[in-house]
Amino acid sequence: MIDIEFSNPVSVMNSDILSYLEVALMDGLYEPPIALDTLAKALRVNPMHSSAIEFKRNTLTYAMTVNSVLSRRDLKRFIQDYLTFGNGYFQIVRNLLGQVLNIKHVPALYMRRREDLGYTYKPRSYDDQGRIDYRKGQIFHLAEYDVAQELYGLPQHVSGLTSIWLNDDATLFRRQYYRNGNHAGYLLYMNDPNMTKTQEEEIRNKLKAKDGMAFKNMFVNAKGKDTKAPELKPIGQVEAKDSFKEVKNQTTNDVLSLHRVPLELMSVKREGITSSSDLNKVDRIFHKNELLPLIDSLSELNEFVGMEVITANKYESLEPVSS
Repeated sequence: MIDIEFSNPVSVMNSDILSYLEVALMDGLYEPPIALDTLAKALRVNPMHSSAIEFKRNTLTYAMTVNSVLSRRDLKRFIQDYLTFGNGYFQIVRNLLGQVLNIKHVPALYMRRREDLGYTYKPRSYDDQGRIDYRKGQIFHLAEYDVAQELYGLPQHVSGLTSIWLNDDATLFRRQYYRNGNHAGYLLYMNDPNMTKTQEEEIRNKLKAKDGMAFKNMFVNAKGKDTKAPELKPIGQVEAKDSFKEVKNQTTNDVLSLHRVPLELMSVKREGITSSSDLNKVDRIFHKNELLPLIDSLSELNEFVGMEVITANKYESLEPVSS
């Protein structure tokens, strides 16, 4: 009998994150339709995804003037949450007369809707330490509209999460491959009928990859059933078959399509893509089509608190227009 040993599958982060079920009620709190920590992890695994969100956050903050009751730092954090999770939260601090004293950012990752549709801050899932139950009117919640439910928002990039994870999976696979170098991924073929089980096991142990490696070597002993001499063969040309470059390019295109951020403004150059020579035109289109609608959404805060907290700045060109 010929023994063939294959490596076990490599464990990767579960990317089945689009199994949309329901907004479940657990212990009096509604859970978001997609786990928010999953969206937070997606921000860290794809550089183009995080860069696009950070670029939007910075340009959006710069395009607005804020009242003294709201710091620009809190505004930036609110925008980051809104673009990442599809939900942003402000705590409105008022005096006894109902006047607004301060507006503070509350991290969206830990905010939940209660059964009575109020808001609760719950930083620990397994107990109530640090829990805060807010009263009506204390929390301003800006949610990106979701067609399936009205309690939470969903980010616009949710349809591209699979591409974000695929990009990460391809990078991790290639990294494991290079870490293995020439020490793994080979088939040792022998044809020794006199080899004992102990000797075969010793060979297998020496061929095993180190802990954490993605590949294992394989050992086959034909027990003298043919006339072939011992051979050491590479299992396959992974470089040619895993389509690494194609996967990276396609998933990056998906992410850029989701965020609709011009590459020229992000200072990113991509092979095969020609940049526009008129940056002012690109910037004007981005400001009109992306930033102004976001500012309009953020301006709901003004109506909620009854005062002008956020105002849009007058557009300024990147460069003076030549006459």
